[in-house]
Amino acid sequence: MSKIQFHPPEQSLSHYAQGQLDPAMSLMLSAHLEFCAHCRQKVADIEQQLAVELSAVPDVPEQAMEQELDSMLQMIMQQSPDTAIAVEQTVRQQQIELGEKQFTLPRALQTHAEHIGPWGRLPGKIQRARVDALSSSKLNFIYMDQDSSLPEHTHQGQEITLVLAGSFHDEAGSYHPGDFVIQNKQHQHSPRTAANQDCLCLTLLDAPLHFTSGLASLLNPFSQLFFR
Repeated sequence: MSKIQFHPPEQSLSHYAQGQLDPAMSLMLSAHLEFCAHCRQKVADIEQQLAVELSAVPDVPEQAMEQELDSMLQMIMQQSPDTAIAVEQTVRQQQIELGEKQFTLPRALQTHAEHIGPWGRLPGKIQRARVDALSSSKLNFIYMDQDSSLPEHTHQGQEITLVLAGSFHDEAGSYHPGDFVIQNKQHQHSPRTAANQDCLCLTLLDAPLHFTSGLASLLNPFSQLFFR
């Protein structure tokens, strides 16, 4: 597996450890943690510090403190990939399928398989499957075929991309499995894949894209197609 270069910000990891993220963002971060030992350790350190701070709270009855600690432990067990109960290896993991291609879902997504919609085509040899009913932001699987590209665009809000399989690149660099890439209004790019490499990503959008180059700008009246 390639070395992960792009990670969630420290504040997001802290909010995750405290259970303060909305469901879609929490799911994105949980999936990233399955790839990233570095961020798993950071979350574990934050959880340990929270436990220390909680144990140091004065004037808390012992029974109430034990209940708080039990509650925190349950939250940690539910969110941390390292502490998840292991499933027998003989059990086939759930997959997402696209034609003859099959991709194993991250464990964080396997309990949401029923929310994954059918694949639909977007411009540039790209396909999308929505993940419904998690938050007001739009969560999608995006599949980029070999030698495909999305027209140059910027963002009216925030776009988070988690690479699940394969790789893609843009003007700023290359992205590989586990990379957690955050784009906003300050970024302008044209994601693309190499001639011999496809890519599967999970993306979270809180506003439509804004296309910026040549004929692609004519797509802006239809940008809601990328935000649903």
